[in-house]
Amino acid sequence: MATTKPQPLPSMMADLAQKKVTGALVATSEGSTREILFTRGEIRAARSQLEAEKLGMWLVSREKINEDDRALILLAQGGGDSPPLGHILVTRGYITHEELEKELEELALTIIRRAAATTGATSEFVEGGGEGQLDTLPNVITSQIIVLTAREVSDVEAVRAVIGSPNQTVKLSGSLNDMLEEVELTPTEGFLLSRLDAAHDVASLIQLSSLPEEQAYTTLYTLLMSGAVVVGDGGEKARPQEPADEVESAQTEEEPPETETTGQGDFTERQLEERRHIRKLSDDITKVDHYRALGLKQNAEPNEILEVWTKTQKRFSPETCGAHLNDMTLHLERIVERGRAAFEVLSDFRTRHRYDEILKSVGQDRGPMENIEKAGIDPNARKALVEANIKRADELIKEDELYLAIQLLEQACAIEPRPDELLKLAKLLQRNPLWVNRALSCMRRAIEANPKHLESWLELANFWRRRNHSERQRKSLERALAIDPDNKRAKQMYKNLAGSRELQRLLRRARQAQ
Repeated sequence: MATTKPQPLPSMMADLAQKKVTGALVATSEGSTREILFTRGEIRAARSQLEAEKLGMWLVSREKINEDDRALILLAQGGGDSPPLGHILVTRGYITHEELEKELEELALTIIRRAAATTGATSEFVEGGGEGQLDTLPNVITSQIIVLTAREVSDVEAVRAVIGSPNQTVKLSGSLNDMLEEVELTPTEGFLLSRLDAAHDVASLIQLSSLPEEQAYTTLYTLLMSGAVVVGDGGEKARPQEPADEVESAQTEEEPPETETTGQGDFTERQLEERRHIRKLSDDITKVDHYRALGLKQNAEPNEILEVWTKTQKRFSPETCGAHLNDMTLHLERIVERGRAAFEVLSDFRTRHRYDEILKSVGQDRGPMENIEKAGIDPNARKALVEANIKRADELIKEDELYLAIQLLEQACAIEPRPDELLKLAKLLQRNPLWVNRALSCMRRAIEANPKHLESWLELANFWRRRNHSERQRKSLERALAIDPDNKRAKQMYKNLAGSRELQRLLRRARQAQ
């Protein structure tokens, strides 16, 4: 056993994740021992010696089974070569596989949270033993678990030791969007972030927050572990960082609300209004035609089109905007990119004429679609409108008119979120790097509409593969193989990611669950 130096449990978890270890982090306190299991730096499961934190009693406490059922199943389980308790529960019909998966995940998270919340506990890491560990946390990645666990820490002195001197600088890390994709901030965390612009160091941030000092420190610790802030020359360096990319926030494609990311008190009312305008324009501009994207009428003269495009570049270029827009680069880039696409079509009379013809036909086809409420009342009209939009969108895709195709598919999916069409929309959106948030949202909506939609899980796995997020890719592929253990594409992708041995282990488990 290798004993680690005393520090909060989330810091130890982050350090082990960064080192990509395999084994168990054992947290021991009076009367309890809990283990957090790692496989190559990923947290895969947790277990406890407390009877109340074992699956049988957990399910009794959750009223999924009764005590008599538990006793009978334990008797039937027999010796060490018997199937796991969960497998017996599913095969005998006490609980579905989906229910078991949810309960195992909630149990694992509860064990980890309680380990972090226990004061006076000692922790040590035991190498080995985690290879091939069944993932009982399929919907939560390691960085999320670390943040959730950090919120449970109440040892303020240990937290102060991690943060260090109150005279150290504290600032946004620059990876706030990546963090928000994983974890939604609590109101207190968002509020503390909003004070950063006016704070020069840890001490002034604590003072400006007006929070009780202990609460301010523990909240700052959570933000530090999330990667949202850095202290001094880098802060808590053990926190595992995933590759940065242009993706996302916890609220699908939206960037974090200003109240959570910026100190609005440092902006004038005019600047705040400009920020709101840019945010709204960024959200709306990809959902309108080329003319509306440039603020033009359809009979605009060529010189007017050029003039508006020139003004758009000057007005919204990230390089020329004021300091109050420094954190809105993605919004500004979306606006300029959309304007460029519109100008390229409208500035050439041949492409403009073709576009006008397409726009005219699309306007005729989608007229009824505007009345969403009516479509929702009449099921037959609803289906007809959706089918019409999908058909016209497919035609537009063949003509390479993606903006209008995307608009039609978005309208159709707003009325009836079909997994196939949501996935089609996601693939279109991924053609533009500035639309990845919307693409990710569509894939997730497809899976919500049908959790067994195999193609959506495979596309999601590819999405994360392209961004080098191996843990997210693995979890997506495991979901795909749980649906179809014989899918050749999923098997090859998983083999490339985890190796043949891990693939065979996964396939055995997947086939047992079916």
